[in-house]
Amino acid sequence: MADASPTPEEVALLARHAGLDLPAEYFQQLVSAYGHVRRMIDRLPLERARDDEPAHTFDPRAFMP
Repeated sequence: MADASPTPEEVALLARHAGLDLPAEYFQQLVSAYGHVRRMIDRLPLERARDDEPAHTFDPRAFMP
């Protein structure tokens, strides 16, 4: 698992790329929250094929009269 503690500089770069212009107090909250989000992202399995997900194979026509 990657380091789940992003630096404020890394978060600032991500925020700039997202077009966010936050006041300092909100930015500190974003830095704190992003550490939790990063840990969740790092836990996502990456070795599964896209069509293993049922939502990608759902065909609503199967339920039509």
